[in-house]
Amino acid sequence: MLTSIDGYIEGTNKDISWHLWNNEMDAYMMDFFKTVDTFIYGRKSYELMLDYWPSQTGSFANIMNEMPKIVFSKTLKNGMMNSKIVNGDVAETIQKEKRKPGKNMVLFAGANIASTFIAKNLIDEYRLIISPVALGSGNPLFQIDKTLNLTLSETKTFQCGNVLLIYQAGKF
Repeated sequence: MLTSIDGYIEGTNKDISWHLWNNEMDAYMMDFFKTVDTFIYGRKSYELMLDYWPSQTGSFANIMNEMPKIVFSKTLKNGMMNSKIVNGDVAETIQKEKRKPGKNMVLFAGANIASTFIAKNLIDEYRLIISPVALGSGNPLFQIDKTLNLTLSETKTFQCGNVLLIYQAGKF
C-alpha cells in the first residue's frame, strides 16, 4: 500500500497525484509480482482499477490486467479482467484461499477492505511504501479500533524518496 508519511492513502477528494513513481519503483513491483498469483480488491478500488488498467499497455499493465483477482463486493455481480466476485464471508474466503497451493496473495488497495482484513487478522505481511509527503487529511490507511503490533523485517529506500517498510504480523 502506498501511503503518505502521515498515513493517508488518498488526499482530500481522493487525490493520489502525490504518489511518487519512477522506473526503480516499476522494477521493484515487477520483481514483487513474481511472488504473487492473486490480487485482492474491495469494490471501490476494483472499479478504479477498471477505469484505468484495461486501456494501458506494457508488461506492468499486462500483469495488472491478467492476474487473477478476488473482489469483495455486496453489489457487483459480474467480474471483468480475470476477476471472481465474492459477496460472502471475507475471513472464510481468505482462509480457504490461503490453504490452496500457490504463491502469495496481495491486498491491493482500499482502506475499508484493509480494515476488515486487519480486524479479522488476515494479513500476514504489511508492505507499506511511504512517500515523503504529509497530507494532513484524506483517507487514512489504518481505520482500526485496536492496537496493531508488527515486527519490522525489511526496509528499502528508493531514489525517488519512497521507503518500503515490510512488517510481519503476529510476530512480536
